[in-house]
Amino acid sequence: MKNFFSEMNDITTTFSDIRQNCDGMEYIKIYFERPNENGFDFLESSLPSLSVKSSFGFNQIELQNLLDYARANAYLMWDIAREHQMEGNCIAASR
Repeated sequence: MKNFFSEMNDITTTFSDIRQNCDGMEYIKIYFERPNENGFDFLESSLPSLSVKSSFGFNQIELQNLLDYARANAYLMWDIAREHQMEGNCIAASR
């Protein structure tokens, strides 16, 4: 499931529920999208690593600004995802 987080400067930020990798470490996928003439510019990253998984259309400064934004709001994203998990969405936590 994707959770809506914010929309600012035509960039929409969404994130996944909490997931676990094969080592049992929890992570959250983060997505940034911005409409362009042919579709969307995008950035895919994850918490806690905040590395760029894939991107298109954003320049290096924009990528860094988006990752800084995610870092500054990481606590809220974890809190929302954890709350959603506690409401009974245990399937998402095991993906």
